[in-house]
Amino acid sequence: MMQKETGYLPKRYNIKSVKEMTSDVKLLRVSSKINPLPGQFIEVSIPGIGECPLASCSFNKDYVDILLRNAGNTTSEIFKLKAGDKIYIRGPYGKGFPLETCGKDILLAAGGTGIAPVTSFIEYIEKNRKKFGKITIYFGFRNKDYILLKDKILMWKKKFNIRLTLDQKSPGYLNGFINQLIEKDHPNVENSVAFICGPEIMMKAITKSLNSLGMKNNKIFWSMERRMECGFGNCGRCTIQDVYVCENGPVFRYDFIKPRIENEEHANEVKE
Repeated sequence: MMQKETGYLPKRYNIKSVKEMTSDVKLLRVSSKINPLPGQFIEVSIPGIGECPLASCSFNKDYVDILLRNAGNTTSEIFKLKAGDKIYIRGPYGKGFPLETCGKDILLAAGGTGIAPVTSFIEYIEKNRKKFGKITIYFGFRNKDYILLKDKILMWKKKFNIRLTLDQKSPGYLNGFINQLIEKDHPNVENSVAFICGPEIMMKAITKSLNSLGMKNNKIFWSMERRMECGFGNCGRCTIQDVYVCENGPVFRYDFIKPRIENEEHANEVKE
């Protein structure tokens, strides 16, 4: 039976641990064997309150990590949960990062909580390191107090080329946006594939910078996980022209999704 026919009902899981990242972001580790593929997402819920779509922040057969920002009615209730409490999850849904890019150099870029799906891909790479070439990772955060997953970043620095920049100036850190840092670094993109996650305005800026270095749009992948809703193409809220982000994505090759985003933006401008 296909996932769409079996994935409607959430299942109850136990929260192993809760770690505070910032005043409004927590990392929940949930005991589970579901192990979403890098870039897929899950629906997390509390019965009687609601549910929210979230990207998996891990690649592990024994647990799933959830990076949660306190930003709404449902997330605020989940935010109150502690280790030992129960939570409901359905999924995973969608198509994640194309893992067949083996042998290629990988450039990853993420801002804020967009680090979540990228984290799952990094953990996949760690477990399958020989399949990939050089790994370059760009992270951007608001300020030093909003750097997420600091312990993981410190560990990754020993294995990969990590470049971290902050929007606000802070001693000891690079300052500026990710696209500006990429242009300054001028990485060799000849044999590279790029995966980007974060606000769309940020992804557009990074894509433009990569284009200027010679990377084609068919080598760039966007995670549109911020547009997720129900997960199985029922509500229609995630549609971008003729595609459902929850079914056809949330990860899209940019040359595929670019004209659809532009047509959507043009249609919205006409309405206004």
